[in-house]
Amino acid sequence: MALDLLSECLKNWSGGYVEMRHHRREMLTITVKDGKMDAVNCGVTEGACARVLIDGSWGFASTTSLEKKDVTKIIEDAASLARASKPLKKRRVDLGTVDAYEDSYETPMHKDPAKADKEELVRLAIDVDKEVRSFSPRIVSDNVALRIIDDKLEFLSSEGSRISQRIVRCYGGVMVVAMEKGSIASAYESIGAQCGLEILDETPLEEAGRKAAERADKLASARVAPGGVFPVILENRIVGLLAHEAVGHCSEADLVYGGSFLAGKIGEKVASEKVTLIDDGMFPRGFGTMKYDDEGVPTEKTVIIDKGVCKGYLHSRETAHQFNVKPTGNARAWTFEYDPIIRMRNTYIEAGDYSLEELAETIKDGFFLKGGLSGQADFTGEFMFGTQEAVKIRNGEFAESYRGVTISGNAFEVLKNVDAVGKDFLMRIGMCGKEQVNYVGMGGASLRTKLLLGGR
Repeated sequence: MALDLLSECLKNWSGGYVEMRHHRREMLTITVKDGKMDAVNCGVTEGACARVLIDGSWGFASTTSLEKKDVTKIIEDAASLARASKPLKKRRVDLGTVDAYEDSYETPMHKDPAKADKEELVRLAIDVDKEVRSFSPRIVSDNVALRIIDDKLEFLSSEGSRISQRIVRCYGGVMVVAMEKGSIASAYESIGAQCGLEILDETPLEEAGRKAAERADKLASARVAPGGVFPVILENRIVGLLAHEAVGHCSEADLVYGGSFLAGKIGEKVASEKVTLIDDGMFPRGFGTMKYDDEGVPTEKTVIIDKGVCKGYLHSRETAHQFNVKPTGNARAWTFEYDPIIRMRNTYIEAGDYSLEELAETIKDGFFLKGGLSGQADFTGEFMFGTQEAVKIRNGEFAESYRGVTISGNAFEVLKNVDAVGKDFLMRIGMCGKEQVNYVGMGGASLRTKLLLGGR
């Protein structure tokens, strides 16, 4: 057992605070592209790391070897780096106090992917590809992907924590490209959760493929939406992206320390009273869910914005001490090769009680924006995202579809303009790229606001 190895290597250490992690990641990736098997990859990444705090300075080292001498050496190497870097530090590092835990956690699941028939999963991806390509003669390209990530994480600290976690994520996606008279449109749909393969029964990959094919086929002959400032309904998928990229990052304490939009705004109104925004470390099936973060801190439900008022930030042990608050369990690392940094877990805007029809009924001339794509945002709240489809709203009724448009502005201005939130809550899967990638959940319900559309 890896915890026993870490414990054996650490037992004679007395030179400062030490935390050690072991991480074994088993991966399966299946991709089918344009009717051809693109890849079936199985792999394992495994190793251990040590982070040492001496006289207010961190040192970090890792190894892919699980030999006792090599694991012991990374403690020594990390300590040496901590001492060497101390003269270069601009400020001293101190840690917020936490209890020591001896505990274990495993993703709740009904169909453990470790017991899965890989050939059956390959056949599924091939069948989805066939169905997508046969949907319409306008479909010119597609990509079907199915992935399983099985993480085994162990954490040990000189304070007495001893934690073991197994976190399993099963997910997939379908990208479809359609063409009509030289005009090209693309669409993407994904499924997935932190759970077992039962997710493929609950949200079939075939259904995601059909939705993507239908949207790409429809939009290939659609016009480009007009540009300008409009009242809009943002679909729940886009709301999750906005909550994470444009708002959530502004609440990460390391970025707050650097002067993000939310710096110094605790207790101030920063959004409409209709908006409550949360980062939850134990959201059921959330892609970023874990019982303990990579500093051994229990995760929690952290309220960032409560009815429009800024209430708190996301913290590691280090920033919790700086801000004189308790750690929130937001320190996460991609693999054993990285030290933990402040990351979101599952970030979402709470649902309201409006149906889509009720959200639309007061809009005389606007759009229902659907299908969030990637984009960019900074820690001032400024953002620019792509959307897949813009459905015209005319006198409260949904009308014709246009090609997706880019949306841009300041997220907090957009949230200040929210006057209604829907009840169609959805938690999506996501990947965040802050310094090192990591899995996150992004959620919300459709909401009504106004913003700038970049169209023709």
